[in-house]
Order: sequence, then structure tokens, then C-alpha cells
Amino acid sequence: MKAVLFDLFGTLVPNLAPEVWSGSCEEIAGILGIDPSDYGRLWSERFEERMTGQIPDGPGQFDDILEQLNHSLPTETRNVAYQAHRQMLATALQPKHDAIETLDRILERGLKLALVTDCSSAAPEILDTTPLGKYFSCRASSAHLGTRKPDPLMYQHVINELNVNAEDCLYVGDGNSHELPGAKKLGMTTVWVDNGDEQYWQERFEPAGDHTVEDLADLIPLLDRLE
Repeated sequence: MKAVLFDLFGTLVPNLAPEVWSGSCEEIAGILGIDPSDYGRLWSERFEERMTGQIPDGPGQFDDILEQLNHSLPTETRNVAYQAHRQMLATALQPKHDAIETLDRILERGLKLALVTDCSSAAPEILDTTPLGKYFSCRASSAHLGTRKPDPLMYQHVINELNVNAEDCLYVGDGNSHELPGAKKLGMTTVWVDNGDEQYWQERFEPAGDHTVEDLADLIPLLDRLE
């Protein structure tokens, strides 16, 4: 192996728990003066556009929701709501307990690192304020590339930047967005991160890796076996 490619949500950071999402919906809807169920529903309806950058993060990210509800607000109120959204992202992007040590040990082996993530446009910027940011100068994010996994472009973008072959890459993810079959199709060895009881939003996931780990630290002995 020459490189390890990581998914972000549910892999390096915990999955967003349903109660955290619902709490965020209530907080932001309260700021906007709309019903939380309407906010959550309308946000989710445009999920694809948000993940591919067609609706970028910022105070304007609420405009389509407010328009559908015939509700207008001053810029100042939308700014407050956006700051609440950013705070939710900042909380969600804190690393798992063993993420940093595992990344350090992978780098000690002389392997390269890359991040391949479906995310909104602000997530990479906020990630850089966390302990994870310094590890991933090489990254592919859906909002910036305008497409999502399992589109080969998501993987190929970092493969090209790292100057490695797909066959020399280990792809690690929790199985969202058909990411594991997508990586496998390109020739990568794949690892499914089994989050157990914290594998929320079960309908989105596809556990189809060549190998399975329950903790990120388990990647180190796996790399030993793959050498």
C-alpha cells in the first residue's frame, strides 16, 4: 500500500445522531421563525443540491426554504441562523477517539493520506479548524467537485494528486453513498468501518468492504497483514 483514503462522516468523525440533527433543526427553525418539521423536510428535499455545491453554505442557504414557505427575513437573521448551522458542523467534525493516533501511525509508515467526502461547501473549511485538518491537504469534496460518491471522479481526483495507482490504495469508509463498491470498482482495497449501534441512518449504508474494522486503530494490524 502507498496511500490510505478516508471517508469523513461516520469514519473519521462520528455519524450525526438523529437527536443532534433534530435539535439543530429546532434551533435553526426557531431563529428563522418557522416550524422545525418544515425546516427539516425542506432541507432534506434539497440534500443533493447542498452536497454538490449547487446550494452553497452561507446565509443564502435558507433562501429556498423561506421562499417555499412564503417567509421573508432580514439578512441579519439569516446570518444568525447560519452561525448556528456552522456550530453544528463544528461539533459534528470532532474526530473519533482513536482517529488522530491512527493517522499518525499511518504517516509513520510512510503512507500518504487523502480525504474523499460527500459534504456541503463549508465543511472542508470548518474541518481545518479541528485536529483533523492538518492531515488532509489532499482531499476531494463533493461540494467542490460538483458530484458525489460513487462517481469515479471523487476517487480519481485524489489518486491523481497523490500520484499513485488505485491498486496501491486502501479506502476506508462506513459504507454511505455506495462508496465502497465505487472504490472497489477502481481497484482499491476497501475497508468497512462498522459503527455498531452508532450506525445511524441505516438505509443509507452498504457494508461491502474487503475487510471490516470496528475501531480505526484496527487499521494498523490490517496494514501489517496487507504488506
